[in-house]
Amino acid sequence: MPSFSINLASQWLATLYTASVSIGITFVLGRVLGPDKFGSYSYILTIATFFFIIQDGGFRTLLFREKTLPSKGLKRYGDRLFSWALGHAVVITAAGAFFVLVLPTGYRIGILAATFCFGFQAVVNFISSELRAKGLFPREALWQATVRTFGALGILLAMFFVRPVPWAIFTGWSLGLLLCLLLSPRRIARPSFGSFRIRDIRKACFGFMAIDAATTVYYRCDIILLERLVGDPALVGYYAAAYRFLDGIILLAAPLGIIWFRKLRLVSEETALFGSQIGWMSITMLSAAALIIVAVVPFSREIVVLTFGHEYVDSAPLLPWLLGALIFILPNGVLTQAAIARNREGVYAVAAGGGAVVNIGLNLVLIPRFGGLGAAWATIVTEMFLTVALVFGLRKIREK
Repeated sequence: MPSFSINLASQWLATLYTASVSIGITFVLGRVLGPDKFGSYSYILTIATFFFIIQDGGFRTLLFREKTLPSKGLKRYGDRLFSWALGHAVVITAAGAFFVLVLPTGYRIGILAATFCFGFQAVVNFISSELRAKGLFPREALWQATVRTFGALGILLAMFFVRPVPWAIFTGWSLGLLLCLLLSPRRIARPSFGSFRIRDIRKACFGFMAIDAATTVYYRCDIILLERLVGDPALVGYYAAAYRFLDGIILLAAPLGIIWFRKLRLVSEETALFGSQIGWMSITMLSAAALIIVAVVPFSREIVVLTFGHEYVDSAPLLPWLLGALIFILPNGVLTQAAIARNREGVYAVAAGGGAVVNIGLNLVLIPRFGGLGAAWATIVTEMFLTVALVFGLRKIREK
């Protein structure tokens, strides 16, 4: 088994690479599409992200947790979880494509292409979960890099040789992911169906889906509400551009969370050790957030102009506020992993659900008056609420 330093280094290198490629693709998309089309692309991406929760079905997290250390009620199903995950993704993707075609949906072709794209992404994530659960972090890092490379190439080829429009971008992305699956480090088993007939699997997956849904709502509903309440694609594009920096930083923090989750899961029954691990992990994340804010905020305008271009200069005032949310976002990641590691995903589901309600309410009040700034303020308050809720919920668990 590779050492912690090797695991972390490999995951960080992969994340730096995938983040760099993702940010680079975003910058290219922003420049080629312009604020209007980039806003439309971001809107479709947000819609697809919500549906992806159902495509994933909670199996990504379930596979990671149960393949690391099986829960008592699920131990006997370990060998079938992956094929059940595949079957779920196939059924939901097909159903989603059907509804997109028959319902009077705006951006129909773009959303259809994104639905298939995210179906392939779900399978990619299932493979990553199994590799991580086995502690094969360097191998999983190579898998991440491969997926991001082929996906990015597919996007660029589609954009420059087909058309620079959302449906072409998602189609190219899909083809890249499909090629990766043909090179998978894990044999793609035949999909199986009927997993939700088993109570323990159904309960766990519904809990993880509730978590993902609530989290996605308060991370992504601002884009949708900006588009609906303001009605200016350019303003959505400005906010989306600033938010990409926050996404990138969260992505860079992900390797620690992934490795720490496995560590927390393995000591989840040792209360004192588990608590001390949470403490130093949270302090580490809080310190990292403070350093990022101090280093980046004074140069917000220069960073935005350098990356997206002068067209996006109106994104600069939004960036400091969005980065301010890191003070809560990064430690919240540790608290979230702790709740799931102890099979207490219900605690996080309730906290995230409350956060979603707070976020939507604040966005409805603030966006009409303050636009993107209002959405950024809503993000900060939501993350603050989530911190309080998670700390309270985890303390209650310890007292039992």
